[in-house]
Amino acid sequence: MNADPHERARLMIALSGTEGLSSAKPWHAEESWLAAHLESCASCRAFAENSRETIRALRGIPITASGRLVFTTQMRVRQRAAELRRQQERFWVICVCCAAVTLSTAVSTALLWRGFAWLGHQARLSTPVWESGFVVFYLTPAVLVGILLLARGTFLADHNGSFQD
Repeated sequence: MNADPHERARLMIALSGTEGLSSAKPWHAEESWLAAHLESCASCRAFAENSRETIRALRGIPITASGRLVFTTQMRVRQRAAELRRQQERFWVICVCCAAVTLSTAVSTALLWRGFAWLGHQARLSTPVWESGFVVFYLTPAVLVGILLLARGTFLADHNGSFQD
């Protein structure tokens, strides 16, 4: 802290009015020191009393907001609430879409597996051959989309210096 005990006491008085030193446990020793200092120092005691009176007086002053300020604040609060509603709606749409994609992937994978097994059996192919065909057919769309996204991202980085639109 500060070397000057009066400056230290005034700083603690100022902080206790704004941040509430009494609510924090590490400040207990500091509060004890401040109480002892205020008992022995009249100028710091007067400063503390003046601070309390000033804060009390400031809290007693009624402050009214102008109609324009109230209207603007209400408008911004409503805009923020609408924005939060839109975000939540988008989140639920994304969740529903993810669930639908997961379900359709599970169903289509099972059907595709049975279809490849049937084709492999009809064509008299060995099991590893038709399973390899299934894996290639199943992973090709994801690999192609990944390559396209990678190429698009590389293009943007080379030409715009950004990966975003």
